[in-house]
Amino acid sequence: MVSGLVSGQIEFLDNPIAEAEYKKKSTGVEESKEGPNLEKAWTKYLIGDYTKRSPVALVAHDITGNGLNDIILCCDYGPFMLECDPKGGHVIWLENPGRDNLKDGKLWKEHYVGRWPAMHRVKIGHFTQKSFLEIVAASVVYGQHDKTTPIPIIRFQQPHKVTEATEWSSEVIDDENFTIIHELTPRKLDGPDGLDSLIVSSREGTTILSFDKKSRLWNRKLVGIGEPKEPWQTPDSESPGSGDHWGAGATDIGKVGNDPYAYIATMDPFHGTTVAVYTKIHQVLNGDIQWKRHCLDVFGTPNQLLKTGDGPGHFVVCADFDGDGDDEFLVSIFGPLDRDESDQSIPPPPGRHPLKGIMYYKPIDLDAGIFAKWRVAEESSARIALGDFSGKGKLDLVSMSYNVERYYEEPNPVVTLHLNKTVLPPPADKPAIIPTLWENEGLVYLKNPSAIKNAITAPSIAQLVEIADYAISVEVYPRGTSLHIGKGDGLKVLFGSLMFPKEDGGDGETRQPFSVPGFTVATTATHAKRAIADKKLGAVLLRFRPLKEPKSSFFQAASMRSFPSADKVPFNKVDTLWWGEPFKGVDFYNLSGFHFRFLPETSSCPTDPIPLSPLAHIQFWTAAPGVNCGVHNHGQDTFCELHVCLSPGSGNGGMARLKQEYADAHDPSEYNKLPKEAFDWLPMKQLEEHGGLWDRDSDGRPKRTSKKVDTIRYPWHKWEGGDQKGDVDVWMAIEFDPRVVDQAVDNGQQT
Repeated sequence: MVSGLVSGQIEFLDNPIAEAEYKKKSTGVEESKEGPNLEKAWTKYLIGDYTKRSPVALVAHDITGNGLNDIILCCDYGPFMLECDPKGGHVIWLENPGRDNLKDGKLWKEHYVGRWPAMHRVKIGHFTQKSFLEIVAASVVYGQHDKTTPIPIIRFQQPHKVTEATEWSSEVIDDENFTIIHELTPRKLDGPDGLDSLIVSSREGTTILSFDKKSRLWNRKLVGIGEPKEPWQTPDSESPGSGDHWGAGATDIGKVGNDPYAYIATMDPFHGTTVAVYTKIHQVLNGDIQWKRHCLDVFGTPNQLLKTGDGPGHFVVCADFDGDGDDEFLVSIFGPLDRDESDQSIPPPPGRHPLKGIMYYKPIDLDAGIFAKWRVAEESSARIALGDFSGKGKLDLVSMSYNVERYYEEPNPVVTLHLNKTVLPPPADKPAIIPTLWENEGLVYLKNPSAIKNAITAPSIAQLVEIADYAISVEVYPRGTSLHIGKGDGLKVLFGSLMFPKEDGGDGETRQPFSVPGFTVATTATHAKRAIADKKLGAVLLRFRPLKEPKSSFFQAASMRSFPSADKVPFNKVDTLWWGEPFKGVDFYNLSGFHFRFLPETSSCPTDPIPLSPLAHIQFWTAAPGVNCGVHNHGQDTFCELHVCLSPGSGNGGMARLKQEYADAHDPSEYNKLPKEAFDWLPMKQLEEHGGLWDRDSDGRPKRTSKKVDTIRYPWHKWEGGDQKGDVDVWMAIEFDPRVVDQAVDNGQQT
């Protein structure tokens, strides 16, 4: 069953398996020996026409008790949440006439339930008793231009003669505590035979609402506040977008082992940017549970990161997809949403985009809040329906694109089926370095070496990848420990520092993550045989160790080590990437790499939320001699970037920085056509790194382009292959979290 807020149509999409079974039963004719084709377009039947009546929520359930699923919906929403129809918000159910009466355009019989303006979510279950079905419904806001008055959550009770009733009796569950509600999630928290409870995702956070049969009252338990309110945010703002939002946006509960609610997955806030999970700290004597929030992911353009209702995250659902007995969870993200100077939404790009798709998160270590992530769909996704659509005993999923006028209008909105092909990864252990997968990249959790209490603890090493005739590893060294340096090794410090003693062949230098001045080069190699990690901070580093047997071709595929379900990972031609159209036919390749995060540290307050602790991200690039890799500016990105050259195949390739006088005199669309003299050039040799290109303030901190989002100010720059016809250039980009650079300043390090 699908509905369109813009089209107003309610449609029944007939699964080809069910369609073939009905045809065989009614005519005795089988469709084909191969069986039904699930990948072809499914037969579509119009069963409800609500043109210009903006149907929003849709849920299926057997209302009549005849074994057929009917439909409950809410409609007459209005054009926009702050311009909701004050006479709308009607809740209606449509009676299923049965397959024999299923015809396109033959509308199902409509029955009335009740109403409240801006009705946005409807759920069905047994919330206070088990004799009659109950519908619980909630508006998104109280009314037009009202984000501060608490919303009534309304319970409708099924009448005895449900097909003859003109309206369902109703009562208000709560009208004091929730001001903006994006999602209601019904779940049985008292066992399979208990009543249904509600998880309310609102501006006030994630809240469990349940009915107590003894007191006949509704109990409200706050799990967590979600995304906290920022200092500049106000409760009644209405622009940009729909104004400021905080709290929670969508929620579901995940089962692990014998614990039916081991974690709570959320997308926060309203139309969110942040994927988070709550895990249990402990359960007190009265049965209440304390929860700790772990931030897993952040999605959004700089505009979306302002948290004004434009974020791409829209829906969360938990289920056991891989059959191991533990629940994973899926998150729908619908796409990038930016606005022009008059606050009008800018149409999103068609096709693939990093901010479109469905993300699949699998718990690895709940206590530490560690999950693996895969992208299982690439199209815009607003909501997800689960079911065994293939008849193979696995949970498949159906997704619908997001398309709302004056807001986000996906150019080609579709309903798509994704068959379950998950593979159970091997179990993860819990060392000081924990490698896992994160979409199509590696994710490495690292113990912060400054937090390792035992200074003589052995270092931890994880092999990452073999590329450009180097084996690259990430290594963690506790405070004051020493490391052996092999002949030809390069060492790039990511955190802390290394000192190279003179008595071991060094020159007494101390290397820090940002000790190379901007737009200069220094080698990561050394003649020293030993180095010592910082006595206060320890060290996290990347090691580039020469392979004993160089490979003849190093840019077609790379061998990944230490990562579940990953072996050979190919370089992708840049013109196949979502942003790569301008590089059509250019000999320019990319290999997505690795994220590095610190393992969460224990707080003195066990209920404190655990934020993301990102350190850096690395990825790899290759370009042929003479290739211009594109003049660009990371002013919309939230990282501080530098590069390490792994192979200077073109002889004198490297970084080029646009001179300011040329930048001022030309439009950015002309920068790629400017002559060589318009740039400052920085050729790079093997294992050389250059200092960070970003702009710095008087304290050495990265200059931000925004006071609210960590976007960094850069000069325009590019990599360009040299003019010697040899092999390709291969280099690694290191993208540090800006807060890591800030911390280095706080530690007195050079940046």
